[in-house]
Amino acid sequence: MKRTISFNTGKGSYRHNNRTFTAENVDPEKSRFNINYCEMPIKKVYHELFDQALANYNAKQKRKDRQIENYYKHIESGKQEKLFHEVIIQVGNKDDMSATGDHAELAKTILDEYYQGFQQRNPHLKVFSAHLHMDEATPHLHIDFIPFTTGSKRGLETRVSLKKALEQQGFKGAGRGDTEWSRWAQSEKEQLAKVMRRHGIRWEQKGTHEQHLSVLDYKKQERTKEVEALDAQIEVKESEVQALEERVAGLKETETTIQEIEDMLRSDTELEPPEPQGLITAKSYKKKFVDPIISKLKSLVKALAEKYFEGWNKYYNLCSSIKSLRHENDYLRSENSKLTEVNEELRKENKAYKILQKYLGKGKVENIAYMVRTFKHNQIPRQERRQEER
Repeated sequence: MKRTISFNTGKGSYRHNNRTFTAENVDPEKSRFNINYCEMPIKKVYHELFDQALANYNAKQKRKDRQIENYYKHIESGKQEKLFHEVIIQVGNKDDMSATGDHAELAKTILDEYYQGFQQRNPHLKVFSAHLHMDEATPHLHIDFIPFTTGSKRGLETRVSLKKALEQQGFKGAGRGDTEWSRWAQSEKEQLAKVMRRHGIRWEQKGTHEQHLSVLDYKKQERTKEVEALDAQIEVKESEVQALEERVAGLKETETTIQEIEDMLRSDTELEPPEPQGLITAKSYKKKFVDPIISKLKSLVKALAEKYFEGWNKYYNLCSSIKSLRHENDYLRSENSKLTEVNEELRKENKAYKILQKYLGKGKVENIAYMVRTFKHNQIPRQERRQEER
């Protein structure tokens, strides 16, 4: 048996969720089958979560106008964060998992089991209201939570932040269409799918407009991977260049050291022949004093010359390597820039498709996409089509 999974955001209506208010689509006779997991006053939860952090924050403010009197009202009047978030989770639909059908209790069991692990999996999403409804068309679960981050260096140490809360739980987004929320929602769907499998139900992932977008998304992801790979290559090459430049600098220091040694040899008095003492022939003096000094000097000069030319040869080779690496680095940067442009074009195409889907309707856009693909396919000559299929 296969069933779809619905994981949507809700408005978070307290009165509707706890059945203080009964809407037209609610069957009051079945409300007794609902499960009310928790229903805590949100302001009380805000006090429990943020009062200590708020006191610490205000104590550090030298100006009174920078202090926050009421954190709940501060978030409520702000534009960056919402007071709380709600997700509505459902297995199947009103046709295959209705609240009055044979599988109603199965749906209830699955959703209940899924909820039991929700808070443990999401330590940075404080659940203050959760209800499983069995009195509407399809069994479904409402979970209201406050996302918070800890150890923050900006604002309160513990503060409201959906993005940071999900990041601290290990969900890091990569841009539009691949956000912390989308990755977290996918992970929660997979958790629900595990529960479903334990009860003999497989997750049916229907091919909606995501299938049409998948090609663009795939291309975008691949370009992103290539850009990241090129960035890594550039970093490696830059490290190689830096290392070679350091070696060149070392060779230049060696050249300077050789020059200093030569100057030292010139001024070293021990290498000067001593004054003749007593009666000694020129031949004996040359053999005893001059020849050893000349031999020693020749050996030193030879060693220095070899060292000098060896250094210059390495210096030349290193300069050539650096030049080659710089060319390679420039090429990688050029390729990186091209891929970035391609990625941006794909993002625009993706956005344009979503806009069309929003204003024309999912079904109509899918039909148009299908007609375009069919038309292009029919325009390709049969011989070329066979070659492409190969």
